[in-house]
Amino acid sequence: MKKNDYFEATCIDFSHEGKGVVKVDNFPYFVNDMIVGEKGQLKVIKVLKNYGVARLISLTKESPHRVSPKCSIYNSCGGCQLQHISTKGQLVFKTKRVKDCLERIGKSSVEVLPCLVMDDPWYYRNKVQVPVGQVNNRLVSGFYKQHSNDIVECEHCSIQNDLSNSVVSFTRGLLEKSKETAYNKETYKGNIRHILTKYGYTTGEMMLVIITRYQKLKDTEKLVKEITSKYPMVKTIIHNVNNEDSNVILGKKETILYGNGKIKDVLLGNTFEISLKSFYQINPIQVEVLYSKAIELAQVSEKDIVMDAYCGIGTIALSVAKKVKQVYGVEIIPQAIKDAKKNAQANGIKNTTFVCNDAAEFMQACVEKKQRIDVVFVDPPRKGCSPEFLQALVQLQPKKVVYVSCDVSTQARDIKILEEQGYQAIVAQPVDMFPQTYHVETVCLLTRVEK
Repeated sequence: MKKNDYFEATCIDFSHEGKGVVKVDNFPYFVNDMIVGEKGQLKVIKVLKNYGVARLISLTKESPHRVSPKCSIYNSCGGCQLQHISTKGQLVFKTKRVKDCLERIGKSSVEVLPCLVMDDPWYYRNKVQVPVGQVNNRLVSGFYKQHSNDIVECEHCSIQNDLSNSVVSFTRGLLEKSKETAYNKETYKGNIRHILTKYGYTTGEMMLVIITRYQKLKDTEKLVKEITSKYPMVKTIIHNVNNEDSNVILGKKETILYGNGKIKDVLLGNTFEISLKSFYQINPIQVEVLYSKAIELAQVSEKDIVMDAYCGIGTIALSVAKKVKQVYGVEIIPQAIKDAKKNAQANGIKNTTFVCNDAAEFMQACVEKKQRIDVVFVDPPRKGCSPEFLQALVQLQPKKVVYVSCDVSTQARDIKILEEQGYQAIVAQPVDMFPQTYHVETVCLLTRVEK
């Protein structure tokens, strides 16, 4: 077939991004907004060497999992990919995705449990970063259209916490009154780049960050006064400067305009101090599910010595500390370690040691000192663990490894390496941290096989 041809086909699978997959003469086409089991009239948009792209024109058979998208700009925004699929349908998709990756990439026969989804999968994001653009001499905010620099205007996002929706809109209006201009990614002109918020789900505290290209921000005193008068839950306001012409959101220079630059939130009974650049999970309700499941799978005892690699501000380390003898938290970012130490002190937890170091180097040092580590919790960035980290982990020989990941494909790659080096994956639990999107978090328990 060629571009603009019409054909009828049945959706037989999903891509990892949640696109429907249909085949004609064994040649695959990817289709937005199509669900497995559905049959419809399609139009060829593009044909490449190994696959094609088609558009759904009409359905002749509809999936029972199909629902009407909640968001009015769902089809143009690209921030969500699965709003047309019910919660049960998303559970099926995400469970299968994890299982497929672990089998295909990881070559593992690990048991995959059904994905844990939210009862109310809306307004969950506690961190919001919204690009600002300019249309007809007015500032607009929203989200980048997929594969473009065009901003789709959005005043009310249904997966962001509602307070952030309101604060971002109000702040943008104040910046417009101050005659600020938006940064243009193509011409490199203008000043306002992003408006960012962090929200403490339990405490109700909010951080507001205005990210600019230049160091000057107009009418800051008036801006602070009006925002804090209308929104007293905004406890700190930060001006961050990013003068690089790149897609990186935050710059290196920041000025605190109001408050102390931090907010607090409560997770599994511990209070955490959150700074601008410290990592804190996006979904506060599901992160408690995730960490509780990770600790449950580890089956730790009061005699265990535990390591939390990539510990960030200490969320896993401090959550497990009350159940074990000692916890070592390792993180390469200095500010995160400072925050982790403060968080331990604030919560009266004395059996944690936080170290600013590369996790692989720290584990190697433990091997050389013959330091016993019983359980290692691993929660790496999306790219997964480095070969050096995995080598050091195997040499350390913990009895159990609890691997938490936001990208199951890199997790599967790493599990394959660990299973080749004396570990066995026992069980994997997907957790839906990002409803309405194709992303899924997975926690997997591996145990060392005794020779």
